[in-house]
Amino acid sequence: MMIKELKPTKKRSSYFFRELFVFLLLILSIQIFSAEKDIQQLEDDLPAMHDDTLKVNVLLKLGEHYCSIENDKALMYLQDAFSLATTLNYTSGIGRCLLWQGRVYYYKDDYPLSNIYYEKAEKILKGTHEWDALAFLYFIKAVNYNIRGDYIHALEMYNEAIVISKKTSNKKLMSTCYCGIGTVLLDRKETKKAMAYFEETLSIQKAIDDQKGISDTYTCMGKSFEQLGAFDSSLMYYNKALKIRAIVDMDRGTASSECNIGRVLIKMGRYSEAEESLQIAMNKYGKLEEKTGIVISKLRLAVALSKQEKTGAIQTAINALDLANKIDNPNLISHAYKILSEIYVDAYNYEESYNYLILHKKIQDSLFDTEKERMLTEFEIKFQSDRKDNEIKLLKSKAVIQQKNNILLLVLIMVFAIVIVLLFFMFRLKSLAFNRQQTLMKQDKIIHAQESELVEKENMLLHKQLETKNRELASKALEMLRFNDTISIVIEKLEGFKSKVHKSPEESDYIRSIIYELENQTKQNIWSEFDKIFKNIHSDFYNKLLEICPNLTASEIKIAALLKLNLSTKEIAAITFKSEGGIKTTRYRLRKKLALTSDENLVPFLMKI
Repeated sequence: MMIKELKPTKKRSSYFFRELFVFLLLILSIQIFSAEKDIQQLEDDLPAMHDDTLKVNVLLKLGEHYCSIENDKALMYLQDAFSLATTLNYTSGIGRCLLWQGRVYYYKDDYPLSNIYYEKAEKILKGTHEWDALAFLYFIKAVNYNIRGDYIHALEMYNEAIVISKKTSNKKLMSTCYCGIGTVLLDRKETKKAMAYFEETLSIQKAIDDQKGISDTYTCMGKSFEQLGAFDSSLMYYNKALKIRAIVDMDRGTASSECNIGRVLIKMGRYSEAEESLQIAMNKYGKLEEKTGIVISKLRLAVALSKQEKTGAIQTAINALDLANKIDNPNLISHAYKILSEIYVDAYNYEESYNYLILHKKIQDSLFDTEKERMLTEFEIKFQSDRKDNEIKLLKSKAVIQQKNNILLLVLIMVFAIVIVLLFFMFRLKSLAFNRQQTLMKQDKIIHAQESELVEKENMLLHKQLETKNRELASKALEMLRFNDTISIVIEKLEGFKSKVHKSPEESDYIRSIIYELENQTKQNIWSEFDKIFKNIHSDFYNKLLEICPNLTASEIKIAALLKLNLSTKEIAAITFKSEGGIKTTRYRLRKKLALTSDENLVPFLMKI
């Protein structure tokens, strides 16, 4: 079955673009600790080094270098560094080891474990003077908040990192944080503000000649123009980023650029070029074992294949879904379900499309509920913290009063005050709980109403599509009628020509064979073409009809299909090369076999099947 071209969607789920942009930020190559020797030389010198802080730093450098290239090798160096730093009680080294182990687990797509290492590293680095490492840690935490959609905390972390990087004159990290703030603003659809931050980032990176940083900023600017719908400008910036990354041999960055270019080319309708770029991206991510990038590339490749009506689109999307399930990424799983639903719609497989759409909606609802619970928990913690602060202030105030008054009066006042405070907070808590419950009930009603409206719209859309296909089929039948009329005229003229021309018997037989072949092939080909289109639209009609009456002949089934399109007896006779009397006889046999009463009309009955 051929797959029709997908309609370009104006908006994808925001999680998809957010994850992609955060992914771009994380591939920024921020080298906080400069190395005086190249990596190979450091590896050669390592066995001869003494177990001291210098060896810890060398192991750290090696771990940082292999962090996004060879995850297991990076972990080996970092764990050795951590063990040695712990033995030496080298606090700064311990903190940096934990930080970079968190980075490695991020690239291994183990986000929960990555966050645990970040939290441990923060506690240690706050007590040291490793300001660059602490600023970099805040940057990473900002990225994690951005992934979760917590923009407020993400901006706070970026600003914390900027404050520290200004103190240490770390312009590289400062520019990266400005780029991060621009990305958050871009996610919040504040494109013009985001562009201002990207321009500031670019000016700093050009001043320090940070080619990798410049390529990443070009990528962010490409995304900004993409969000504004200026696809030509977007493609230009993405290609600028790709050119730099290819020169400096950034495999991960090159893969990301190819993936972005593929997405924009799909939006521009240049599907063949998009397929080529996405295939390159997928191959590079495969070599890097970057599962998230592989999933994103495969899903976009599936869309490009579908738009070109190529086979393999569905299988490519299913492969991406399997990989998304393996890395347990709900956002990617949800997006894969949505892509599959759209592809199956265009393949006229509405049942599969509906099933995937339901799965997509379930995950979206689950993510919404999780985010809602997280926000409620944060608000509750903040409320409890504020309440404790107020209680402390109140107790301090009571302590001052206690010093100025006698003990008995102070006790009475304190008891009375405490009772009032407790009653107030109990009432306050009950009031807040009641209001929260009312709000949740209203939200549930709105959600149910939206779900009902969505189902109704989907049913209306399917009904309209079916009506459109029926009209196309009826139009095809009328086209067949006109074609048959034309063939009949040609046959009549050939018959007349045969009777008027007195030729040899061989020539008469030859003309007669032409007439016979014309009649036979026309009937056969026209009906085959019509039957193929009819089965595509009313795939279950023949099965349901035969379930009602299994002993129908092929001719009766053919007449039933034409009656379902509400064609007249005369039109059916012309299409099937039969007389009107023959058609009426067939209709009578159909009524009899279907056991219809005199009050039941044959055509409406067939149209309901």
